[in-house]
Amino acid sequence: MNYRTDDIVKSCPRLESGLRLGPEGLRACQMGSFASPIYWSAAETARTKITKQMIVAKRKWLLALLNDKHSDITCKRCMMVRTKRYGDIDFTKLGQVDLAATTICNLRCKFCYFTQENLFRKAEYDDLAILREFKEEDIEWDAVVDFNGGEPALLSNLYEYFDFFASQRIRVRFMTNGVEYHQSVYDGLAEGLIQWVVTSVDAGTPSTYRRIKKRNKYLQVLENMTRYAHAGSGSGGRLAIKYIFCGDNCSDDDIAGFTYAMLAIRPHQVWLTFDFSKLVGLPADQEEFGGHDFSKDIEAYVKMYRMMKKHGITPVHYSIGHLAAMCVQGKILLESVMQEIEKPTRLNRASDLLLGNFRHKEESSPIPTAHFNTGPLRIKKPNQQSKPWSLCDKRVLIAPACSSAIDLLADQTIKDSQVLGFVDRDPLLRGKSTNGYAIHGYDAIPDLDPEVILVAAPQQHKADIIRQIAKYTSDIERIAVFEQP
Repeated sequence: MNYRTDDIVKSCPRLESGLRLGPEGLRACQMGSFASPIYWSAAETARTKITKQMIVAKRKWLLALLNDKHSDITCKRCMMVRTKRYGDIDFTKLGQVDLAATTICNLRCKFCYFTQENLFRKAEYDDLAILREFKEEDIEWDAVVDFNGGEPALLSNLYEYFDFFASQRIRVRFMTNGVEYHQSVYDGLAEGLIQWVVTSVDAGTPSTYRRIKKRNKYLQVLENMTRYAHAGSGSGGRLAIKYIFCGDNCSDDDIAGFTYAMLAIRPHQVWLTFDFSKLVGLPADQEEFGGHDFSKDIEAYVKMYRMMKKHGITPVHYSIGHLAAMCVQGKILLESVMQEIEKPTRLNRASDLLLGNFRHKEESSPIPTAHFNTGPLRIKKPNQQSKPWSLCDKRVLIAPACSSAIDLLADQTIKDSQVLGFVDRDPLLRGKSTNGYAIHGYDAIPDLDPEVILVAAPQQHKADIIRQIAKYTSDIERIAVFEQP
């Protein structure tokens, strides 16, 4: 299909600059059980020298399918699809990378597809050679790789991957089961070269862990997570520990055991979610769950969330940026959880057992800040009414460097202020620029001396970002947090 510059087409960032290098081959993306059409199979990729130009051609092919009313592809039912000018699309960049070419693993999780099908094997093709087709000038400013598999800590050339990502300043989210401790992962976290280490523990007792993962490694994993939490306790990367509710790990013993393990380890975040393998093969735009009943999982999820909140940990709803962002089933599950959590209970009100975070020595209660919204621009300070707000001639910083913060520039009253740029904690973003504005570290705030710091962050990171920014400004009244309409 031939498009003109001003034609309005359906597209998405994953289609334009994403790349999944999986055991099945190459495609634009895969989130959970939902995937875009395949570009080349693993066998085709192994016998073909894949070039950047070939990937660009496939992206254009996929966009044509998405906009062809006669085609029927999974992308058409994905909630991440948006409309935009064809002339604003650049197919030549590398942005979101899902690196999962190998399925070799040292666990046998019962809800894992590779366990169910016994499909554990090394990569059939050289995934790193394909990534090297994209040069430094091709890398999006916010490029990130989800490094998973399989178990990436088992790769003999893991250092080679990390060296490549560091040289291209691609942020790394390292998905590991935590069984194998790797010094390069510790060092990457400590230095900020690894943005996140994510480990799915999924159990609160050794017996449950052994039952669902077929290995007696629970205590070893907790010990390794303690090391990684220490590595990220400075100004480096972050550790997230995930709990996937799968029916077999919903007992009170598991809920209590996992909660108190997290109180001891103190990861930067705890992520709660569901076993999405039960949704495989279901259309993303339908409310049907394939006959599976999630009520037991939801009950355990809510109970764990409330218990953690009682003790000073606010878990992250992983589905917000994952399943709920792209499929109706994920959205329904998230809404069900939120409705239950919001119901008043004695446990919600209890505060006598609230435990502080000894690792970071920070208050668990949020810092009171002003809130603002746009269209038109208004501000609401603590204990005051909302009122019109002007940033004319104000020196403004925006935090962090992310899509929701960048969207603030669409408001002309903000764009017309003296925007000093963005601030972000990620060391790999410092010195880069987006939309014509430089990205600084938090430590640059005193020298930049902003009159206003606008914060527009994902909900799960907002409190932490505000605390970090508050360390570098003598007046927290300068901070204003964007309130979603």
